[in-house]
Amino acid sequence: MIECTQCHIKYGPKLHQCPNCGQVHQSTQAKQPRSPLHQYNQFLVRSLKQPLKAQWQWVNPWFGLVTFGLVLLMNTATASLLIASWSEQVGAVAGVMASQVVLRQRPNLLPLDMKALGGQLFILVVVVGIGFFLKRYLLKKTTTNLRAYLTEISAYSSISVILAFGALLAALCFGMSAIWFVLIMVAVMYVSLNIAVGISLFQTRWAAFDRVYAILLFEILTHVILAIGISQIVILNLLTGL
Repeated sequence: MIECTQCHIKYGPKLHQCPNCGQVHQSTQAKQPRSPLHQYNQFLVRSLKQPLKAQWQWVNPWFGLVTFGLVLLMNTATASLLIASWSEQVGAVAGVMASQVVLRQRPNLLPLDMKALGGQLFILVVVVGIGFFLKRYLLKKTTTNLRAYLTEISAYSSISVILAFGALLAALCFGMSAIWFVLIMVAVMYVSLNIAVGISLFQTRWAAFDRVYAILLFEILTHVILAIGISQIVILNLLTGL
């Protein structure tokens, strides 16, 4: 028998609430919803352990944006630390001459760390955008929306969070001495993002187009657009620097 804590009437355990006052028994009360931070932490841990079993369909659709936002912020902070370390080394060697060179730069040029953020956003938009376009319109997965797609890609490429954090720690501790380690981490992050989009395309059920050819088309379009875009950016920076 269960005794109600409010009116002290006893009732059978099969009843989920007091027949007199209607108070729900403590053991059958709904559990308090977990905080979004705790839910995101669980999603990140599951996706790191088993990316293909992360069950991204059942989590908050904003988690993908959160993951990519964290990676972008950490990479931008890493770029800032490397630039600061490089500036200190140049200042130590060149002294006043280095400061004169910096003062002669045009004021309309964006800082290098902001350019690094812009470059990351450009690559992310191209890779994820082409993957989303192919999945939705070529494979005819019309139920896919952008937020859910970003969450799916972030689940498959969640290792990027660890890689970005490792690069940030290396830049914080060793400065420009860790430049090669940071570049390797960035390259692996790009590869993991590329693989994540390929997995998403391949796992599309009842696709209206062959999934292998969809992945091949994704690789061709992505790298052609990235090559054209990056070359134009480099040429533009060379011209503005003259």
